[in-house]
Amino acid sequence: MMKQIAATAVFSMVLMVSSHTFAGEQTATLSVPGMNCASCPYIIKSAISEVDGVKHVTATFEGRTATVIFDDTVTTLEAIQQATANVGFQSSVRKIETGS
Repeated sequence: MMKQIAATAVFSMVLMVSSHTFAGEQTATLSVPGMNCASCPYIIKSAISEVDGVKHVTATFEGRTATVIFDDTVTTLEAIQQATANVGFQSSVRKIETGS
């Protein structure tokens, strides 16, 4: 019985460690088609930067995109998109990359 309990405890610890390795830094490119002036990227960048877990943001008027590096253990794409919506810009995910 003790061996079974010990084995279960070790297995549980391995699961916790391995599941954490799948989470982490991600880079997402958002399409923000509503940008219509040179000030829009600054507004979007500011809004996204306020989201906990966001590490870096760039936004471009020319491409009407925002690229966000974030920690997916702290925030979600939905929260980031909500930040753009809160300042009047709907966004959609164009591309996402999982980091190491």
